[in-house]
Amino acid sequence: MGLMLSGASWLGTPAMAQGLFYAPRPNPDLTQAQGLQLASDALRLGQFGQQEEALNRLALAAILVPNSAEILFLLGGLQLEFENYRESLDALQAARDLDPENVDILVTLGSAYLRQGSYFAALDVLQRAVDLGGEDAGAFFQLGNAHLMLANFDAAEAAYNTALELDPNFWPALNNIGLVEYERGNLDEAIARFEQTIDLNGDIAEPKLALATALFIQGETEAAEQLGSEAIRLDLSYTRLDVLRMNLWGPEIMRDVQILLRTSSVQDALRQATLEATQMDLPPEL
Repeated sequence: MGLMLSGASWLGTPAMAQGLFYAPRPNPDLTQAQGLQLASDALRLGQFGQQEEALNRLALAAILVPNSAEILFLLGGLQLEFENYRESLDALQAARDLDPENVDILVTLGSAYLRQGSYFAALDVLQRAVDLGGEDAGAFFQLGNAHLMLANFDAAEAAYNTALELDPNFWPALNNIGLVEYERGNLDEAIARFEQTIDLNGDIAEPKLALATALFIQGETEAAEQLGSEAIRLDLSYTRLDVLRMNLWGPEIMRDVQILLRTSSVQDALRQATLEATQMDLPPEL
């Protein structure tokens, strides 16, 4: 009698019980269609920069269509962008189980392992990716990153060079060869690689800051401080050590860049860039 509403005995079976008893079974075709529509909506939202809303839709789509490797792959990749590493790995591992020879899934899974710090797991997955898709420059680049984090410098450089053979304009591989040479102590070779990277793409902060660090250690103080200031104006986040570590900067260059970042001219550029960033975030005056 707990479900019976007072004064409603004429209804017979309580309404709540009826609702539960006669609940229609889910239509699997409709459920799948709804999930695919949510995934499609998420892609459009992502294109317009609405990443959080896209993530919510993809998460629901993955519930509605749990056996879609494509949806799980998209979900895992977006979780990785949000630095939700555990959730990203869960989705990408499930996608890999459904489609074990999909190179894109394997490369993204390897990237997630790298970001999480599981370098041996990353190496295993990324080696599988290049074995399956030998023409993918991104796969070789990430394989090089795994070797770099394990201090396998020869293997890292070989993988980066293969990425460049596949795509000569793939500047991140060229930049990371510079990082390898820096960790080896070959500053002249590192400088050459960073300069080549800047020639390919002069609007990126990382190679400019790396080159500035190498020049500073070699005693070219004025050029180093100018380049370092340019890098900071391009991307203020590169003054954060956690960002540099995320970009696979090793202990040698990490030690040296901290000296450069403490110089007066670079500190002035940092203060100016911080002020400009703060002003951009201020609401307009009424």
